[in-house]
Amino acid sequence: MRKAQTSMEFVILTGFMIIAFSVFYITIQAKLVEANRDSTDISARQVETLVVNEIKVAESVGDGYYREFELPQRVNGLDYNVSIMSGMGGMPEVVVKYNGKERVYFVSQGYVDNESTVGKGYNNITKVNGKITMAHITT
Repeated sequence: MRKAQTSMEFVILTGFMIIAFSVFYITIQAKLVEANRDSTDISARQVETLVVNEIKVAESVGDGYYREFELPQRVNGLDYNVSIMSGMGGMPEVVVKYNGKERVYFVSQGYVDNESTVGKGYNNITKVNGKITMAHITT
């Protein structure tokens, strides 16, 4: 009788420990996934900020401005797409799409040409007659 009770206690204790470790493992995995998602969101925001800052610099300087800048090929190891689109009311938008998400920044309509293109890799930005135009440089 004593052997059976000891065996049963061992099985119950082992089962409890497996459940406890499984819950601990699942919790840690969920936190790691959340941290990775947050890191990707931050990286995408940095790409958006880089494009927006280039536009803001071009807005603040006079005509004849020209500058080349580079956007990363991947965001936190993931593929992404960045573009300038004509949004509501013809207002230009900087759009960064990644991992099923989308970040949008509305740009002052009077400054940025809706025909501008921007992409991964090298881009240039110019200001002529008060109009800012961006172009993706394909190599």
